Amino acid sequence: MSERSTRLADSYLVVENATKRYGNVFALRDVSLRAGSGEFVCILGPSGCGKTTMLRVIAGLEEQDAGRVVLAGKDVSGLPVSRRNVGIVFQSYALFPNLTAAENVGYGLRSRVRAKGALHDRVKELLRLVGLTGFGDAYPAKMSGGQQQRVALARAMALSPKLLLLDEPLSALDAKVRVMLRGEIRALQRRLGVTTVMVTHDQEEALTMADRILVMHQGRVVQDGSPRDIYDQPATPFVASFIGSMNFIEGARRLPDGTVFLGNRSVRGALGPRMAVDVGDADQVTLAIRPEDVTMARRDEAGEDLWPAKTRSLEFRGGFYRIGLTLFVGGGERKLLADVSAETVRRLGLREDMGLSVGLCPDRIHVYPGNAERA
Repeated sequence: MSERSTRLADSYLVVENATKRYGNVFALRDVSLRAGSGEFVCILGPSGCGKTTMLRVIAGLEEQDAGRVVLAGKDVSGLPVSRRNVGIVFQSYALFPNLTAAENVGYGLRSRVRAKGALHDRVKELLRLVGLTGFGDAYPAKMSGGQQQRVALARAMALSPKLLLLDEPLSALDAKVRVMLRGEIRALQRRLGVTTVMVTHDQEEALTMADRILVMHQGRVVQDGSPRDIYDQPATPFVASFIGSMNFIEGARRLPDGTVFLGNRSVRGALGPRMAVDVGDADQVTLAIRPEDVTMARRDEAGEDLWPAKTRSLEFRGGFYRIGLTLFVGGGERKLLADVSAETVRRLGLREDMGLSVGLCPDRIHVYPGNAERA
């Protein structure tokens, strides 16, 4: 068996080189995607990046201009959504307002299940599965947003699809309900073992729910990896700035021997194993480090990885403080953010306009070309 055939056999869903244009505008540019059987994949990106178009192409709601969609080893590129065995949950729920929750869930089953008793039992089981036992007679207008989304999820699962497609299913809900539902959806997906592709612009949703994340930008996949890989090893400055918070320190110099200097000091570990991309022969590079990887010490402390700095602001964020810093580099200054515990704030007696030392953890520094695009 060829390598390509093996890859197709190992994946329930394969999208190969999908391209979609609307007039002169490319929504998708040669996009490929793979989802293994039972895997939860998130397509993550900002508005207009092509993620929803990708989902609609997979579903059969849009026809790609080039490329193909393969489900369970079968090319379904020319098949309508009704013949792809997919369940879809839309952002707007799309429930029938004149039907009860039970009738909404059972709507697609009526042509498949003739016996009323069997239909009733299946609907009852689906409502139980999504935590809506006893809500079968409720109409959508009398249900909360979270309950309506559960009904939409139960309806999508009614025909036991092999592929579940979620189009920003939680974006219309308030924060507390969103956190609760994302855990419930993930637990349900694992229990059923259904291959799932979810579109979202919410990085926290993607990081907490997905087995694997595809980050899209301007119609292309710019990184494909596990949530930890995406967060810890962002392949581009765009990914680094879109996923979580990231400090970018510009104006670093890379010498021919690979040593990186910031001002008149070398940056230890800057071209170590965490270097995100090959910067080639670039002599101007940008350093990047996450706020939680910036440490602080008293001003009189010295060390190879400590830099003189001054606090600009202290912002209380509940479980931690976000500290705005001015980093003194040679004869210049750089702005920096640090996330530290309340204990650190108390121990150092941090206040605004206070001098201190800042540590840049050497094994947490990323290096990018100096002119790379960010989010």
